[in-house]
Amino acid sequence: MAEENNNRKNDENEEEVIVIEDDQPQEQENEEVIEEEKKSNKLFLIIIALLIALLIALLVLLLVVVKKKKSEAKKDNIQTQIETITKKLQKKKVPKKNIEELIKKANILYAKGKKLEALQLLNKLSIYSEALSNYNLGVIKIKEKKYKEALNYFQKAIQNEDNRCVSALNAAYCALKLKDKKRFDYYTKLAELYLPEESTSKSYPFYYALVHYYLGREFESLAGLKNSITYPKETKELKTAIYNLYDDPYNAIDNTKNDFILGIEYARIGEYQIAKNHLLKIYKALPYKAGVALALVELKLQEYKSAANDLQPAKQNNKIVYPIKVKIKPNTFDIEAAQKTFKNNFLNKQQIYDLLFYYAPYKVFNINQTIDYLQKGSFGLGLDNIEQATNYLSKSSTISRLNIKMSEGIKFALNNHILKANEIFSKLIKENPYHSILHYDLALTYAGLKNYKKAYYHFLRAYHLDSTNYLAGIFAVIAGNKAKYKTNMVLRNLNNTIDFNDPKNKFYESVLSLLDGNLADALSFTQTNFKKTPLHLAFSIGVAKMLGNKQLLSKESIILQTILPKDIVANLIYFYATHSTDNMKKFALDFQPFFLDGLNKWDLNEFYYGSLIGSEMYLEFAKISGQLPKLKEKLQNRLLDTNDPIPVLQNLAFVDLYTKHFEESYTIFNDLIDNKGVNDYKTLFYGAVASIMAGHHANAIALLALSKRKNKNAFESRYGLGLLYHEAKNLRGATIQYSRIPNGFDSQFFDFDVIP
Repeated sequence: MAEENNNRKNDENEEEVIVIEDDQPQEQENEEVIEEEKKSNKLFLIIIALLIALLIALLVLLLVVVKKKKSEAKKDNIQTQIETITKKLQKKKVPKKNIEELIKKANILYAKGKKLEALQLLNKLSIYSEALSNYNLGVIKIKEKKYKEALNYFQKAIQNEDNRCVSALNAAYCALKLKDKKRFDYYTKLAELYLPEESTSKSYPFYYALVHYYLGREFESLAGLKNSITYPKETKELKTAIYNLYDDPYNAIDNTKNDFILGIEYARIGEYQIAKNHLLKIYKALPYKAGVALALVELKLQEYKSAANDLQPAKQNNKIVYPIKVKIKPNTFDIEAAQKTFKNNFLNKQQIYDLLFYYAPYKVFNINQTIDYLQKGSFGLGLDNIEQATNYLSKSSTISRLNIKMSEGIKFALNNHILKANEIFSKLIKENPYHSILHYDLALTYAGLKNYKKAYYHFLRAYHLDSTNYLAGIFAVIAGNKAKYKTNMVLRNLNNTIDFNDPKNKFYESVLSLLDGNLADALSFTQTNFKKTPLHLAFSIGVAKMLGNKQLLSKESIILQTILPKDIVANLIYFYATHSTDNMKKFALDFQPFFLDGLNKWDLNEFYYGSLIGSEMYLEFAKISGQLPKLKEKLQNRLLDTNDPIPVLQNLAFVDLYTKHFEESYTIFNDLIDNKGVNDYKTLFYGAVASIMAGHHANAIALLALSKRKNKNAFESRYGLGLLYHEAKNLRGATIQYSRIPNGFDSQFFDFDVIP
């Protein structure tokens, strides 16, 4: 069997070869039959598929037809109802009260999207109850924001002498939206005239409130709202609006659940974080309006970068939702606020560092030569403010000539003409750029002028040229910190190179401890038998103040005042240390005779021409004691007899600013900047402050832009400039400034109000 099967397979294979060669017609015939059968099966399947598709199409068509018929039937039903209503109206079989129900039905149709049917029904009704249907047509047009058409319908309703009060109120609303004050006033008075017609209506208290609100009688309006039992949502909204108008945000908050309104009201009461939380909830829905409000709240929260981001949508669309008015903080010019600030901030850490600059000695190559030069004539100041540089013992003629020229600058500095000294040193440094002590002396004058950026550069240069000039290195760190520079490397070099085992370096070690915040080690210097130089005493006073050691503070300030009896700063510190500030009014009162006595005894050149450190402290004491007018008189007299008017004018501009003579201050600052070439940071900045107070905001923008260039880290200038750009609707400029201010920066000068 197996063999037979194998033979059969072989025969079949041979037959297949034969078929290919077309030598067996019978096999070909069989194959054609099979092929035909396959084609028949395919055709059958196609027919079946087509029948199914046709059946589905018929079903879909049937559903569409049925739905259409239902829709038409429903439409016919609505049409039939409308026709029935029309016939009944024609026969006067529909009571007037039922017409209101029909109008409600029309409103339901409208709400469901059947606008055509609703309008058709209302138009039919208008033939027989024109006042009521016109009123509702007006309401529909309000919803469509077609206020002009709505106003026409309400006018028709009023003319039909039915529902006149409410129609007049809505007409007034439309006039308001159309910004037509004349018609708003007309319809408001008309609503008041027709108000008695609604006296029996449950809604009368609300109508009464709305009429009086439109007429500007908010208190009468509130009386009506207290009795209102209809329109609960509108009642609360109206209450909120009135409370907001009368600056009563607490009641406004109690009468709304709207996150946007809550955000605004909480901002008004200074609850900025709560305000921010509410505004964030509505931000996505109102990116422009809520975004601008959120940004203003974040500015109050000192979150400047977030404020810049949230202003982006408004900036891109050039939309100002809430205009602002820039102002200078009122406390800036308030005596009581100044007294409070003085009590909390006088001799703070930064002022203590300034005292070190103020009392630091100038350096010379040959102290004997300098003393001989200074003692010629009537010069009689103490000479503890001069020190010989130990590394310069050369007696060469070049050094000797340079020493004489430097001595001239030092003479101006010690006579409190610091600008003159700065000019001399600046000229000398161009001719002698590699002398450490010359850079150091120039840096001291810049520090006295509070130009910490340039002070840092020259202190650092002095230290690099002479690594044993430790005081230059330490002052480079202090000035660098004030100018917001990184000073870690300089600090590290000082700690690595100073021999702290040498008793002569104890002072430097203590100052470095103070910079590191280690007050205990800083105090150790004050407990030694140190030489009582002005610089050492200033350091000891600073440490005593920071530690709250009143006994040490008083002791050292008495010694300083004894050494420098005519020095303004020494006398001011002496008075502060020997009088309690617990009662600032008494402190200020006690200072007045001390101040008046000092006008005749102290060297006022320090105020007229000297360092900003001294003149600002003097102004501060005069401000808290009400003595600025006396200083103004002194300055005006000095102007009549001076060869150096610029610093006197600068101080006069400051006094005018703080005595609220803003226009005079603005004029002097502008004269200094435009005509006398004064362009230091302080003059530019305070010129901008005076400009704002005098109402010249465009001028303030220009001055703050210039001051910012002088010091890119002057965040006061950036913030003031950002706010002024914001006020001028230049959101691009505003966001650039805001984005570059660190979060948490607390401006001492600038603030803003939102314009209602």
